[in-house]
Amino acid sequence: MDLNRTPAQIANAAADEIRTLNHRTIDRKAFEQPGDVAATVEALTRLVQGLPQSLQQLEAGLNKLHDDQRIRLDDLPPEAVSQQEMRRRVVTVTSALQEARVTLSRLDHQLKWAVAPLSHMGGLWEGDEDE
Repeated sequence: MDLNRTPAQIANAAADEIRTLNHRTIDRKAFEQPGDVAATVEALTRLVQGLPQSLQQLEAGLNKLHDDQRIRLDDLPPEAVSQQEMRRRVVTVTSALQEARVTLSRLDHQLKWAVAPLSHMGGLWEGDEDE
């Protein structure tokens, strides 16, 4: 685990890996056995399960930056930015992150529904293909 990267670098690396997965699985031959599908869904489930914590920590980070008055807006002149306007924008972001966590919870639930039957699927026994 390389903790010397910025959070954005880590998130970009994760996004690149998902893009690689998407390209790799375009070919239906990427999965030789049902277990390959199951293992991939299980790994994606773990990824989804980790995202709510990431989003919660992003929210905490933004709130800390706001509390420390370390945010500026580049779409308004400084004299036009009130604390109320700044707070409104921070709340917009944190509310969206909270809703994303709810959505991820539903996604996690659906992935678990997929994993359950997948865990009982196996490939054909040797010789079954000939029958």
